[in-house]
Amino acid sequence: MNIAVLLKQSIDVQELMVDPDSDKIYLEEAPTKPGEIDLNAVEEAVRIKEKVGGKATLIMLSTWGSSGKRKREAREAIKRSLAMGLDDAIFIFGADGREVDTYVSAKVIAEKVREIEANLVLAGEGSEDNFTGLLPARVAAELGWPYVAYATSIEVEGDHLIVTRSLEDYEEKVKVKLPAVISVTQEINKPRIPKLMEIVKAGKKPVKEEEFNKKHESKLKIKSIKVPKVERKKVVIEGDLDEVLDKLLQALKEEGVI
Repeated sequence: MNIAVLLKQSIDVQELMVDPDSDKIYLEEAPTKPGEIDLNAVEEAVRIKEKVGGKATLIMLSTWGSSGKRKREAREAIKRSLAMGLDDAIFIFGADGREVDTYVSAKVIAEKVREIEANLVLAGEGSEDNFTGLLPARVAAELGWPYVAYATSIEVEGDHLIVTRSLEDYEEKVKVKLPAVISVTQEINKPRIPKLMEIVKAGKKPVKEEEFNKKHESKLKIKSIKVPKVERKKVVIEGDLDEVLDKLLQALKEEGVI
């Protein structure tokens, strides 16, 4: 089994700061981290490799610039994934996420998947900053491979995968022939915490770094990123407890909340 795992360097949305006067979002100042669901994909790749053998390669296309800070953050994310058990990594830096959409990203990633001759691509179902959920499907389309989304379990049977996928109201079990692209949910596993010796060994694993070369024009360009405006109604309900509860319930019904 030759597995490619997609890891995104996501903005830590919990650390975003906003200027209260101008509503400017300080994206460049916010730290990045490996996507939480992507780490589930990393864990699943390692588990599959441990069961059936083979190799697992990380592919990261960084879309938050190429400053020294961003490169350090990306390298830390890559090192963590290698410490979890991946064999090597490809790090593509220098892309601007406001000019590079999932269409372009998928083409770049698919090219790397072909280069390493992978027969399985694993990814998280979505990233924490954009969460379009489009990239794995676009990669599958570029490769011409079948795609299964929202995987909560993956079993290998020869040259086929048995995938259980969550569809909100029910679960579906499908059989797909390799090569294939699978996106996973957080329910599929619990990512391991690397031990100190594994972290040390990760620093010696090969990481191929290359600068992003934009060969394709994006279909979508982000013109601006703004903070959503939320206007409160500022309704004050007075009276005793029973009266306040009745008025509150009536108000919520009128608003269509309940």
